[in-house]
Amino acid sequence: ADVLKLERVGLGDNFFELGGHSLLAVQVISRVRQSLGVELQLRALFETSSLADFARLAAQGEQACSSVIGRVSREQPLALSYAQQRQWFLWQWAPHSATYNIPAALKLAGALDIAALQQAFGALIERHETLRTTFRLDGEQAVQVIHAQVPFKLAIEEQANADEAAVR
Repeated sequence: ADVLKLERVGLGDNFFELGGHSLLAVQVISRVRQSLGVELQLRALFETSSLADFARLAAQGEQACSSVIGRVSREQPLALSYAQQRQWFLWQWAPHSATYNIPAALKLAGALDIAALQQAFGALIERHETLRTTFRLDGEQAVQVIHAQVPFKLAIEEQANADEAAVR
């Protein structure tokens, strides 16, 4: 009921007939894993005709492995993932290429709180290691270095002769 944002759900109800879809099904499977410690395949929800049938599968389900993947120490250089190795190779081959840059422009309306925008970008960088990761050579091997902090200063450019129509 919570996932579907419904007040009540009955055992005879069909998840998909109540408005469920694949993204919500993933949430249900995840919640079953978290609350019951049972590992079910996503298809289990698709293959059952009622929530009662799904509950029976959950009751018979295999106990989820409770082992937690440990955090790797950031004290030593870390090997590059395959995707990072590919990027490193391509950068070595064409260091000035902008092929993998994905530019975007946003048009904002209303007053812009520059301090809040600066703080939001800072929070993103603090939360996501990939935004604080650089590559360097360690001997002949490229490694990733995850920096504890990366200072970020929002660059602001005033447009002295901005066209009024462009500003709106």
